Amino acid sequence: MRRTRAWTLIDTRIWVLALRAPLYEAGSHLADLGSRSAEIVREALGRDVVLFSPQLIAEIHHVTTSRARPRLPRAMVRDYLRQILGRRNARYRPVSRARLEEALALAAESGIHIWDYLVVLPCRERLDRIVTMDPHYRHPHFSGLARVDNPLGLWASEGQPLG
Repeated sequence: MRRTRAWTLIDTRIWVLALRAPLYEAGSHLADLGSRSAEIVREALGRDVVLFSPQLIAEIHHVTTSRARPRLPRAMVRDYLRQILGRRNARYRPVSRARLEEALALAAESGIHIWDYLVVLPCRERLDRIVTMDPHYRHPHFSGLARVDNPLGLWASEGQPLG
C-alpha cells in the first residue's frame, strides 16, 4: 500500500520561529519569518506525518527556553511539545545505537556537528522531506536521505543572525 502523506521533519529553527512568532515586534523581519514559519508548521501538521527525534525535541525546548530572546516559559514549551507529540500524525523515533554510531562517523567525515545528524538519522527510514533553513542540510549526507526544502529562502544555522 502506498503512503499518501509525506513524512516530514521540520528542523529546530523553523519550530522556534513559529513558537516565538506572537512575541516578535509587528512588522519586523523576525515577525515575518515567525509568521511564515508558523504557517509552515500548521500546513505540515495538517497534511503530513511529522517526525521527531529526541535531539529535535531537546533542541526546540532548549532554544525556546534558554537561548536568545524572547524566551518562552518552560511549562508552556513542555505543554506545547506534549500536545504536538500526542497528535495522530506525529511520530517519535528514538535514536538507536546504530544511528548514534552512524552520526559519530558522519560528523567526523563531514565536519558538521553531530547534533544535526542526531536530529535526522533516527527518522531516516520514513523520511520524505526535511524543512530547514540550516545550510548544513544541503550536504549530501542529508539531501541524499530526503528532499531538503527551505521555504523561507534564508540559509542560517541556529545561532547565526537572520538577516
